[in-house]
Amino acid sequence: MDRYPQGTDVSARALHPQRRPNLLGIGAAKSGTTWLAGVLGVHPEIFMPPQKELNALYYDDLDERLPEYEAYFLNAGAAPIRCDFSVRYLASSNAPAAAARLVPDATILAILRNPVDQVQSHYWHLRRQNFHQPQPVTETPTVLEALDRFPKLLLEPALYAKHLHRWAALFPRSRIILLRYEDVTADINGNLKGLCEQLGVAPFNFAAAAEASRTNTRRGVEPRRGALGRVYPHVYTAVTRGPFRWLKGIIGVAGADTLKRRLRLREIAEEVFFKPGYPKLGLVERTELRKRFAADMAALERDFGVDTAPWRNGV
Repeated sequence: MDRYPQGTDVSARALHPQRRPNLLGIGAAKSGTTWLAGVLGVHPEIFMPPQKELNALYYDDLDERLPEYEAYFLNAGAAPIRCDFSVRYLASSNAPAAAARLVPDATILAILRNPVDQVQSHYWHLRRQNFHQPQPVTETPTVLEALDRFPKLLLEPALYAKHLHRWAALFPRSRIILLRYEDVTADINGNLKGLCEQLGVAPFNFAAAAEASRTNTRRGVEPRRGALGRVYPHVYTAVTRGPFRWLKGIIGVAGADTLKRRLRLREIAEEVFFKPGYPKLGLVERTELRKRFAADMAALERDFGVDTAPWRNGV
């Protein structure tokens, strides 16, 4: 259910014109959004907050979060473009309506990846985060099992057309920009040229920034075997449901995330409990996943003009 039904007056809590985004990167998760945000943030006319994934428009208590949301854009200065890149927005039932009311002039940007590859990468990401469960997930599901067990976490974010229809109902199609991950990574300047034109900012050579951002982007990981792999879900839930939750209550979400980055807690945990890379999907799994996403890919091509043939025909 939308947080702000049609007709709701939120003008009393409206965001300051220079302290609100006018570019929303809505996803998709595990489609190079961190890399793309880093690349776009190098452009002198585009402001990226130091923290990606602000997620404010996703939450039910958005009213209470607005002062904190504005604070992320205090240093935007005169930058004509201010971006909030939060991948939860794509599949959110709250975010489109909240965005239409608070940032109605925003351009909506989504970078979309072959949903089969997206699910594979997202699966291992969710395993690292204990599938967002309050209790340790000790009997780890396979990718296909996880789709059914945690559909809101794993299945829904890859149903691109389903969620884009919700955004297209509230924003003009001319202000919804869709990029394919495979195209952008192959030719960054060629594919971002149109975005710069759409945003009204000067052309820019993104190649050097793309290489630097790619070097700094976190790689996929999988849990180590043995005792370390078995104990990790218990350690993760103990920390996130204990000290980290307490810290967020004391210094706020932004402060806790900043402290976590400075202490490199995630990097340290990955060095101890994980190893680089993750297993490839087998042919049977890839075939089954393509079947599950066939209808949504057809809608994406039919209604939004995204060429999904390479996704449908890939091995």
